[in-house]
Amino acid sequence: MITLYNTLTRKKEEFKPIEEGKISMYVCGPTVYDVPHIGHARSAYSFDVIRRYFEYAGYKVVFVRNVTDVDDKIIKKALEELQEIGEIASSNRLRERVKEVAVRYLEEYHREMDIFKILPPTIEPKATEYIQEMVDFIQILIDKGYAYVAKGNVYFSVEKFETYGKLSNRDMDQLLQGVRVEHGEEKINPLDFALWKEAKENEPSWESPWGRGRPGWHIECSVMSTKLLGKQFDMHGGGLDLIFPHHENEIAQAEAATDKPFANYWIHNGLLSVKGEKMSKSLGNYVTIPDYLDKYGDPDLLKIAFLASHYRSPMDYSDEKMESARHSKERIMIFFDKAERLMREYTEQGDPRGEDDADAIRKAQWEVNGIQEKFDEVMNDDFNTPAAMSVIFDAVKKGNDCLADDSISFREKAHAANAIKNLILRFAEVLGLSLSSVRIEEGEAEEIEKLVAERERSRRKKDYAVADKVRERLMSMGVVVEDTPEGPVWRKS
Repeated sequence: MITLYNTLTRKKEEFKPIEEGKISMYVCGPTVYDVPHIGHARSAYSFDVIRRYFEYAGYKVVFVRNVTDVDDKIIKKALEELQEIGEIASSNRLRERVKEVAVRYLEEYHREMDIFKILPPTIEPKATEYIQEMVDFIQILIDKGYAYVAKGNVYFSVEKFETYGKLSNRDMDQLLQGVRVEHGEEKINPLDFALWKEAKENEPSWESPWGRGRPGWHIECSVMSTKLLGKQFDMHGGGLDLIFPHHENEIAQAEAATDKPFANYWIHNGLLSVKGEKMSKSLGNYVTIPDYLDKYGDPDLLKIAFLASHYRSPMDYSDEKMESARHSKERIMIFFDKAERLMREYTEQGDPRGEDDADAIRKAQWEVNGIQEKFDEVMNDDFNTPAAMSVIFDAVKKGNDCLADDSISFREKAHAANAIKNLILRFAEVLGLSLSSVRIEEGEAEEIEKLVAERERSRRKKDYAVADKVRERLMSMGVVVEDTPEGPVWRKS
């Protein structure tokens, strides 16, 4: 039984899909006007893990993630680029540039998601592909009295939707605080929001019954989700910052138009800060995904740092967090190296007792069953990844204890360690971790082995100054050495 926290009801609930064995899931995707940053990575990764776990649990998931490819920010970026090259922003040229910006940054987003091994969505609709569907949807809202036309704009009347504010858990008085009407808006209520925006000079626009214009941001998700997943679907996700007004407005639009509950479960990931402050270019703490990769290289480290915080909790990014993640991965990879070496040695030499493997394999399976049950238990509890990582580290400890236990046979050690390693790899797949090692050439491996042996001889002679110099040399080569009761074990980071 999987339980999850539903933002709509503000409590944990048992997950019950509309259709048995299947899940319909919509997550708000990128507005493509700039290079994606690590906050985008956290949101995408949070829902990737949730999707992967549902699939691990046996569900068939239809995962829809939209792309906003026409928006004020995209238009602003296009205008800036035209100004930089000295071009006049004519209607045709601005439209072309808006499309160029959207295509370029969507390709960039896909590239970064691929590097992080975020699974591609089942369907990835773009806003500009659903303009007519949005026009039709808006007309339904007008016909039903939920929307009104004002000087070429169309607004949703929030007062007509009785349960407005139910997702953010705020009443009208609370929602009105701080809301202001922009110059030129003809709203009846300051909270009313645009479904259709009258075209501005030279900006991309489409024909509609209310004149040329383009859709508001909120309408696209209501339209694309209901068109692709049905009037009512299982799950809608996004960042906490989208609860109000975006998701609140989505619910109002969709339920007013369809007379059905919209999404049954609402899931929101916590926001990311950098060194205790909101990420901002003006503060100099803005970290793009390429910035992160240039500094740390390994996508797993950022993912492990994300997993250490529950997906609903805020998460602070810092060098210290990355270093902690690096140590966490090293613990796992050093155990993997030891387990692989032992299994390789066993395969090459065999067990001197000549006993059959079947019994050892059965014992190894018995060892890992309890680990898998614990992993499933914590992940079933609202996708508790910090607890899931604890299960993995407990498994690593159990594997290391097994390797150090002289009371069990060589054969049993090899099979038990191998079974634990394979189970951790299965968990890593669910969590979207690669846990890959760096490829080492044969000549390089021989050099490393010589240095490790030299360091060990110096340690035994208590010549620690020489041992430390050799260790520094190994570290400069990216080699991590762990001293164990059986001797030093190394791997290349």
